[in-house]
Amino acid sequence: MKTVAGIADKRSELRVAQSFSPEIASASSSFMPARLRRKRSKWMPLCVLFVALIPSCNSLWHSYLEPCDPAMPMCVTMDAGAPDLVPPQPQLVPSNGIDPAWFAEAKVELRPTDNLVIDTDQGTVQSASSSVPMSDVIYHQIAPVDCGSSWLKGIGVFAFTRIHIPDGVTVRFIGSRAVALIAAGPIQIDGLLDLRGGGCTDPRCGAPGGFEGGHVRSATKRGQGPGGGTEGYGIGGLGEEAGGGGAGSCGQGGKGGDAGNDPYFGGAGGSSYLKDALIPLCGGSGGGAGGFGTTTGESGQRGGGGGGAIQIVSQQSVIVDSTDMNKPSGIHVGGGGGQSDIGVNFNDGGGGGGSGGAILIEAPTISILSGAVLAANGGGGGGGFNGVGTPTNSGESAKLSSVAALGGVGSQSSGGAGGAGQINPGGDAIGPKLDGGAGGGGGVGRIRLNSSDGNVSITGVLSPALGKCASTGRVTMR
Repeated sequence: MKTVAGIADKRSELRVAQSFSPEIASASSSFMPARLRRKRSKWMPLCVLFVALIPSCNSLWHSYLEPCDPAMPMCVTMDAGAPDLVPPQPQLVPSNGIDPAWFAEAKVELRPTDNLVIDTDQGTVQSASSSVPMSDVIYHQIAPVDCGSSWLKGIGVFAFTRIHIPDGVTVRFIGSRAVALIAAGPIQIDGLLDLRGGGCTDPRCGAPGGFEGGHVRSATKRGQGPGGGTEGYGIGGLGEEAGGGGAGSCGQGGKGGDAGNDPYFGGAGGSSYLKDALIPLCGGSGGGAGGFGTTTGESGQRGGGGGGAIQIVSQQSVIVDSTDMNKPSGIHVGGGGGQSDIGVNFNDGGGGGGSGGAILIEAPTISILSGAVLAANGGGGGGGFNGVGTPTNSGESAKLSSVAALGGVGSQSSGGAGGAGQINPGGDAIGPKLDGGAGGGGGVGRIRLNSSDGNVSITGVLSPALGKCASTGRVTMR
């Protein structure tokens, strides 16, 4: 298949144009005066030549071997195996700088039978059990862009011929970059794509595309990212340790609990920043650290990490389904829960919950079927002051459902719930104004589904629900 200037035998066209069929010629002559017939015969060849020379993909004005501009309306595609000229089919153009030419570079299908680990920085795809890397993976990087307030994130793009994640298979993503999975063929997800914040050994770690939670030993103590929660007040005095604020992304973060003495306030919740179309592609932010009594030996009150960001693009279709209701199915970009007070001096504030990340799907047709879940929920805030060594609870990490993550219970103050379902903001910490306030909950992230006509089949679960933080749109076709 080659696209060139539409060239036919112009000499034949001129001959046809100049020599009308006898029937037409005789019929027209019978109604035309002799003087007009003489002028017609004189000017007709020149008129036909003028039309043929009008600049267009089908005119004689173009040379035979000149490439045809696909943007021209008269361009056609010539197939050597078919005598007829066929108009080119419009092709999907992904957002966020993904080059459409990368579809054609793909060499292999992604159809795992075992759990996978995909590194968005290194471009590797390997089995979680055997650590054997997959060969012939096409990988590109898109340069970091500003998600807001000079916080930057890039994208790691993986191209396959088609993708099918079977039931029972979990694909876990690691690295700092957001991820894009693209395929010229169909994409079907029956298993789970896991980009949860706080899903590592440290509760403050951000998922790919997301940002880290705050820590009392870090320079700012507040959560990272454009919607990072502010740290709770704390310098070690009696009644002075407050809770960290929950992070925001689409929904705002909840406020951390105040300490017992004024003006020792809990951290402020993070603000909204994710764009409706998810351009740029950015994940959730981190919750703020809880107020601390001393940095010596402290390991608690960390803010939860922000959920990740993923873009899924197919030139044919995307289906997220579940054929086994007992196994998780869908895409999980929820925020991590804030850590509770587990320090050595037992009066610290709880950390704020991380905010949900971003899910962007682009395809001519999209179906989210019954049993499947797209979840970008916020994490719960951590419980505060643990009294005389009584264990407290950290906030729950966001769930793969529309049920909110609960805040951790403390001796005197409990963390705010994470945003989920119809509730976009994270909850404020709950309890009296006493030493060791709890953390605020993280707000929800954003879901965007772009199809050819703006319609999407949804019988599964979206959390957040369709509305302010979950929406549909149209893909760009060219």
